[in-house]
Amino acid sequence: MNIRALKLIGLSLFCAAALAQASLAQSDAKSDAKSIEGAYSMTANSAELGTLNFLMILKRDGGKWTAEVKDSPTPLTMTSVTVDDTNKISITADAGGTAVTINGKYDNGEIAGDFSAGDIKGTFKGTKKDASAAAAKPASAEALAALEGTYDAKISVEGQGDVSFALVIKRNGNKLATEVPNAGDLNIVGIELKEDGAVMLSATYQGRPFQLPGKRDGNEMGGKWAVGTFSGEWSAKKK
Repeated sequence: MNIRALKLIGLSLFCAAALAQASLAQSDAKSDAKSIEGAYSMTANSAELGTLNFLMILKRDGGKWTAEVKDSPTPLTMTSVTVDDTNKISITADAGGTAVTINGKYDNGEIAGDFSAGDIKGTFKGTKKDASAAAAKPASAEALAALEGTYDAKISVEGQGDVSFALVIKRNGNKLATEVPNAGDLNIVGIELKEDGAVMLSATYQGRPFQLPGKRDGNEMGGKWAVGTFSGEWSAKKK
């Protein structure tokens, strides 16, 4: 395959991570706090990154708010976050030296607005869902043990081809550790398994992180992935 196609997989998900680990300052009790709290299915769009989907969870603790984004691989430092009495949310942040700004508003179960990260500009929208849907329990010790082993793995890039590699999964206490023997530009640096069989591989290409969501079925697992304008499938079968 044309391995250069993978080089853009690790594009930073600025708009998703910009809401992660946030501490939101509530300046006026008039804002609709109870309605805002919950989990949101988010979609962000920009010409540079394409369409990005992620889950955002907003919680209130006393007079402050916290926000968490599920499956976001991009680290980001929050510098200023405010929520006004009309439910407008303004966020500024730093992503490895790149200034990120997010401006949105909550209205009737939705959050929508725009973002910018350097030269990248786009819009985002989120629809509130049942927060319990975001709280899948971690897999049992037995399920983690059953996942241990060596797998024949493959990642495909639509329209480009695929790359095959060996993936080793081992127990590390109550967690799992991964290894790709003789890993080059592509590596699998982590794995998470849920009780319902959902699995998430944390991957990097030339040090840039991206995620591979999927499901486990017996000795096999796999799913579809998308980052920016790139998408494809992945699979792994135990030897």
